[in-house]
Amino acid sequence: MRRIADQTERARAAGTLDLGVETLRGEKIEQVSTEDLWTCPKSGAVTRIIGLEVTDPVHVLSADDALSRNPDKLPMVNRASGRAALISARPMQMYDEDIVTLMRKAVRPNGSSYLEEARFKSSAWEEIGKPEFARLWDAEAASLPKTTTTKLYLLTGLLLPIWKDIPATNERIYRVTPDGATAMIGRTLSEEGAAALRARFLVSNPQTPQEMLTAALGTTAPVDLGRGLTLTRRRVAGEMRLELGGADRGMIEGLKAMGCFTEIISFQLRVFLPHGDGIDTGSILARIVVQRPAIATDQAA
Repeated sequence: MRRIADQTERARAAGTLDLGVETLRGEKIEQVSTEDLWTCPKSGAVTRIIGLEVTDPVHVLSADDALSRNPDKLPMVNRASGRAALISARPMQMYDEDIVTLMRKAVRPNGSSYLEEARFKSSAWEEIGKPEFARLWDAEAASLPKTTTTKLYLLTGLLLPIWKDIPATNERIYRVTPDGATAMIGRTLSEEGAAALRARFLVSNPQTPQEMLTAALGTTAPVDLGRGLTLTRRRVAGEMRLELGGADRGMIEGLKAMGCFTEIISFQLRVFLPHGDGIDTGSILARIVVQRPAIATDQAA
């Protein structure tokens, strides 16, 4: 029994414990989208991706709890913004393909992020005492929203024929009852997992800007935009980004005018498309695809 209990706890910690059909819970669960993914040619049964927004109360650590849980980090304040954070005492190596970048992890009341070492050294962060840190941290924690909304996806309908194509990061089966809707059963997906399935079943040879974006979000392989430009999903400093490849310095200003941004990482200038909540990445990509000849002409001139 001790062996079984030990294996159960290890599986629970790794996220692989099979609990059967679980119930997805939240203070509020809203269904925001429905998308047909695949239709069985024999039975006509449909596999769907259901977009959900789950609202939960926010539980923010107090300054004392944050300090006790992060003994390897230093209490610091950014004198420019007045915000407090716990930041790694020493930089760590992070790998992005063949590029190694030194980063520091910053823990704040509203979450954590990573700072590139060069940017950290040139910033206004400085170490402070615990009393000042506690005052700043607790003041910001008290001002944060009391709830948070997470977007996720439920893959429902006929799943068995495409089971091997579903991202294996989470194989749990959930029962979900959105507000004002009937109960559904299926597998939960992250945004990246849903994008991978769309690219697998809905886009085979992307031609339009939206198809190119869907394909890029669903795979780590470069998507050809034409005229030497590619779009690739990459993980940079712990976050997902869309990198525009094939652009030389003669094209940079034109791409920035269309909405792209640049960043120097390990002494290399790289171009990215903004992506995230509230950003219309598809429109930016459409401008780039439509104006490729103009960009190339400007470059030649």
